[in-house]
Amino acid sequence: MSLRIKALDESVVNKIAAGEIIISPVNALKEMMENSIDANATMIDILVKEGGIKVLQITDNGSGINKTDLPILCERFTTSKLQKFEDLSQIQTYGFRGEALASISHVARVTVTTKVKEDRCAWRVSYAEGKMLESPKPVAGKDGTTILVEDLFFNIPSRLRALRSQNDEYAKILDVVGRYAIHSKGIGFSCKKFGDSNYSLAVKPSYSVHDRVRTVFSNSVASNLISLHIDKVEDFNLESVDGEVCNLNFTSKKSISPILFINNRLVTCDPLRRALNSVYSNYLPKGNRPFIYLGIIIDPASVDVNVHPTKREVRFLNQDEIVEKISTQLHAELSAVDTSRTFKASSITTSQPGSLISSNNTIENEEERRTLRQAQVVDNTYTITSNRLGGAKRQENKLVRTDSSQAKITSFLSSSQQFNFNGSSTKQRLNQPKVKAVTQTLETEGSTLNESEQLQDDNTSSDDEIKGQPRKKQKPEIHGTARVIDSGKRMPAISKDGYIRVAKERVNVNLTSIKKMREKVDDSIHRELTEIFANMTYVGVVDEERRLAAIQHDLKLFLIDYGSVCYELFYQIGLTDFANFGKINLLSTDGSDDIILYNLLSEFDGLKDELSKEKLISKIWDMSSMLNEYYSIELVNDSTDNDLKFVKLKTLPLLLRGYIPSLTKLPFFIYRLGNEVNWEDERDCLDSILREIALLYIPDMIPKLDMSDISLSENEKTQFIDRREEVSSLLEHVLFPCIKRRFLAPRHLLKDVVEIANLPGLYKVFERC
Repeated sequence: MSLRIKALDESVVNKIAAGEIIISPVNALKEMMENSIDANATMIDILVKEGGIKVLQITDNGSGINKTDLPILCERFTTSKLQKFEDLSQIQTYGFRGEALASISHVARVTVTTKVKEDRCAWRVSYAEGKMLESPKPVAGKDGTTILVEDLFFNIPSRLRALRSQNDEYAKILDVVGRYAIHSKGIGFSCKKFGDSNYSLAVKPSYSVHDRVRTVFSNSVASNLISLHIDKVEDFNLESVDGEVCNLNFTSKKSISPILFINNRLVTCDPLRRALNSVYSNYLPKGNRPFIYLGIIIDPASVDVNVHPTKREVRFLNQDEIVEKISTQLHAELSAVDTSRTFKASSITTSQPGSLISSNNTIENEEERRTLRQAQVVDNTYTITSNRLGGAKRQENKLVRTDSSQAKITSFLSSSQQFNFNGSSTKQRLNQPKVKAVTQTLETEGSTLNESEQLQDDNTSSDDEIKGQPRKKQKPEIHGTARVIDSGKRMPAISKDGYIRVAKERVNVNLTSIKKMREKVDDSIHRELTEIFANMTYVGVVDEERRLAAIQHDLKLFLIDYGSVCYELFYQIGLTDFANFGKINLLSTDGSDDIILYNLLSEFDGLKDELSKEKLISKIWDMSSMLNEYYSIELVNDSTDNDLKFVKLKTLPLLLRGYIPSLTKLPFFIYRLGNEVNWEDERDCLDSILREIALLYIPDMIPKLDMSDISLSENEKTQFIDRREEVSSLLEHVLFPCIKRRFLAPRHLLKDVVEIANLPGLYKVFERC
């Protein structure tokens, strides 16, 4: 059964229409402000409470509203500015449809107080849903009109929830008032928050355009303006163009959208904006944003103002020709002032250290001007956001004290640090397999290696590359299919540390399982958290036992579980470099058989019998070819009858240059490799092995030690202090630089990152104290 067509209720129609016109408080204010200008007001005062949602009041000294017109003031399509449709072709006023006040009255509570010059008193009346609620009451008042809008969107909760914060809405109001204040010559504007004693914006009627720009924006904008003028062009129905644009000495990284008035109506014109910005891109240094204010008068018959419900867009004939004419004139004006450019003495980087360019120096050589146009301006002071109202108040609680891209002074000393990557407590070392990462003796020490010969690790950049410091290069010794690279780091009981990198071309992996696993990681990325890690400043370790560290980003301090972060990092490295890992060769330190899998598994109570151990080793040995090819985990069996008791672990994957995982976790790694991996399902198998490797690579926890305990020996205390320093150095110089460089934070990591302080919040606490 088809539904019958019915006419909408009048109240529904009015609310729908109001929703198209009044989108936010700034739209309501703009409509009322234009009515005040149409009423020939010379002073407009605006009062705002809670971003205009609670109270939005505008007072003007215009011609006022006759008492007899008050009953239909807020009805739709009632206006004094239009009589017939043809009048639109010659419209000179802002309003013409008679919908603004009607729309506001359907989404807010409206009270109007008005007085015309002939009346002896003012009249006050309230409106709701377009209707006058009661007869006008006589009150004391001055000539003009005051419109009070309260509880905006009280009957449209969805629109109310869609609004931004009160400060954001107030900033929008200030922006629009400032733009009208710049263009409306002879009219004064004031705007302030409810309860404030000082005005946020105050423009006197006598102010010139330069004074208005200085008041609304800043002196740095007003002092770098040039006039742009175009006379009447009859071919394009263009009456005139007048405005102020910035010169080539103007520097601003903050984008200010162009202030464009067409026939005294504030509009957005994207073709004109793009054309003007394109002209400035040829003159201003990269990254600088221009200031543009233009008032364009076009024959009203060539302009269609009834295009957008909020009237922010207009269409006019000969648009392309007019835009081209204005951009050509702007190019000519900028070319005329391009013969001289002013620079601050300490702001230009030159090829000659110590050379200065005088601020009064006039550069006439065309080649020099072209070079200086591309020079990068460097500002070594704190960047302080310019106060939109022209003030230069320094907001100490919003200054970032650290630069995440700047290296610490300690980073230049790290090359001499001695890292003990597999250090552990005395109790743990008793059970640690006596194995070491193999190192090949370099027979040609001191011989240099050309840049083209140096072998780079495919997983990550080295620490020396991170710090940008030259490193001592040594010629590698080739041993069959392996090449030795000096890492610059040392391990205990190893004379020369080295990593073996298989000398083969990088393999392109086309496994569907790996591609899906990578896609899953991409889909789980938390953009904001990733940005925090990419631009963080490492503070230090907070608790080695619980693996907590502190980082700073912008004005906030975070406490993170670096164990969880490292787990995700090494898993992502494993996915990225799948089948392309380096190798860490393992040898026993004393010639014993400690790296035999059978012996490694002897620590587990559940595997006391030989059958259980051999069953677990059998699972791993059956997949030894795959483990070697994809994960660089090489297993060998020296026995003639392939006895599983003699299966040895020869190599481990090298995920991150400069870091070897703790070998105390080898038994645990082998045990989980046999028990936790699902060898039947391809995707599950590949994923589980990568996660077990990531688990192996997580830095060890360091149990707390009471240094005041007299039962502890000096050796135990020394070992504890050494291990803490090793972990701290490892995190600062190896792991966190890698995290900053390549980590993609997943959403589930949010539970392991806690904000513990922020600078604005601390300032509030200190202010209360």
